[in-house]
Amino acid sequence: MKNRRLILIVAFILSFSIIFSGCARKGISKSETSYDMAPMETEENKISGIRDDLIVENSSIDSVEPEKIITTVLISMETKEFMVTTDKLNELITKYKGYVENSDIYYNNYIEHSGLKNSHHSIRIPKENLNQFVEELKEIGNVISENTSKEDISKTYRDTESRLRVLEAKEKRILELLNKAEKMEDIIALENQLSTIIYEKENLTINIKDMDDKIDYSTVYFELREVSKLSSKDNSKTPFSTKIANAFKDSLYFFTSNIENLVVSLIYFLPYGIIIGVVIYVLLKFRKKRGE
Repeated sequence: MKNRRLILIVAFILSFSIIFSGCARKGISKSETSYDMAPMETEENKISGIRDDLIVENSSIDSVEPEKIITTVLISMETKEFMVTTDKLNELITKYKGYVENSDIYYNNYIEHSGLKNSHHSIRIPKENLNQFVEELKEIGNVISENTSKEDISKTYRDTESRLRVLEAKEKRILELLNKAEKMEDIIALENQLSTIIYEKENLTINIKDMDDKIDYSTVYFELREVSKLSSKDNSKTPFSTKIANAFKDSLYFFTSNIENLVVSLIYFLPYGIIIGVVIYVLLKFRKKRGE
């Protein structure tokens, strides 16, 4: 009886120790697992952060304007003081380090029987100064129209550079062959190829320089017209009272302008009218004498 009790006590102790050791191992494994997961999560966070940075960098690169861009601006303007506005234009060109590529000024363009002048300018402005130049240019007169166009020539530029490198490699190879050539016909053939390559190289070099010039210096086509009255800038946002005032001013201007034009036209017609009147008077006199 005592032996049975002793055996049951020993079995109970062994069972309890096995269960306790199993729970301890589970706790250790859980803590180790949680400890191992922490660095894994940290690495994943780092990788996702790098991916986010790459996405931001790529999006910022995509938003940047291509490097090889030709910008052209067209501005049409009117003014009541032609020479004053022209002087301001020249000051702006000097201020922003540009130059006039071409200029045509017409001093005797008679419009509405008045000696009103107009001009056309082709202006080159460094691309980094273009925006400031245009903004200040629009302040020297009454802008009628404005247009800006951009042409991306990046692909054409790269293709031209690639063709130039190929020709340079060919030229180097032909020069090497020319140094080794001994037969006269071989020398003549290589020199002909070399001449062709040099000619093509010069053309490509000129094209690249021309593209660089158009990229570095934007072109502004500027038209300036002298007028006796500036055009109205009324639009959908203009107050009704302002529109009424402008309409009254325009009506008064056109009325006086038409009266002036009528008087000037009569003066132009006066010599012809006198001649016609004299001829009619002579004919009537002659007819009257014959009738008598």
